[in-house]
Amino acid sequence: MKLHVMGCAGGIGGRERLTTCFRVDDDILLDAGTGVSRMEMAELVKIDHIFLTHTHLDHVIGLAFLLDSVLGKRDKPVTVHASETAIATLKTHMFNWQLWPDFAAIPTAENAILRWAPMALEEVVEIGNGRTIQSMAVDHTVETVSYTVRGKGEAFLFTGDMVSSPQLWQRLAQDVQLRAVIIDCSFPDAEMWLAKLSKHFCPQLLAEDIAPMPYQTRFLITHLKPGQEDLIMQQLQGHDPKRQFTSLRGADVFEF
Repeated sequence: MKLHVMGCAGGIGGRERLTTCFRVDDDILLDAGTGVSRMEMAELVKIDHIFLTHTHLDHVIGLAFLLDSVLGKRDKPVTVHASETAIATLKTHMFNWQLWPDFAAIPTAENAILRWAPMALEEVVEIGNGRTIQSMAVDHTVETVSYTVRGKGEAFLFTGDMVSSPQLWQRLAQDVQLRAVIIDCSFPDAEMWLAKLSKHFCPQLLAEDIAPMPYQTRFLITHLKPGQEDLIMQQLQGHDPKRQFTSLRGADVFEF
């Protein structure tokens, strides 16, 4: 599998300009923030599946524009996988004919460009070519899931946004296929109060939380707040010098 970083910013105006979106091979997106705009039309029309971790705008706003762009250019719908709660939120507050058209009814309800696929916790979705995606609960200000993405031999975890979830690391520490974790670390330690309030990580909280994980697991850091990227990464490495922390950049590519 190839993992393409489309967007990894924690806001606008910083080193990275596009928000959370990751592409797996040519046909899957994990979240759909403004990073969707990195793709050309030929790439957009190949997206068959989108897995959403939660409904905050920096993770979903690109979905609206993607559907608008590929309408009439595909012979099958784009399938959006998310929790029932997330789907209900998007139907009510985004695809409601007021903020944005309801693409689940365009061009017709029987032949729509958008197909909702409710995904239960722990459910495993088989995509093809030996790939599976499984959802697991994490703690954030709204209902949020992480996704474990497995290929034929290796796996990675995409956490979405989260704060301390000890049960997740206890479980994943035993996963011999897991090679990397994509995880947010939004604020520096001086803003730990804000990290806790918004249920994100700061370096100290993240280093403490992932202590059970083996050191061979890479941690790919996303969602860094604009203007504080270098400080956050320095503090992370200072808390655990042996850990493999990598700050993600737009257009990075990883193979699993």
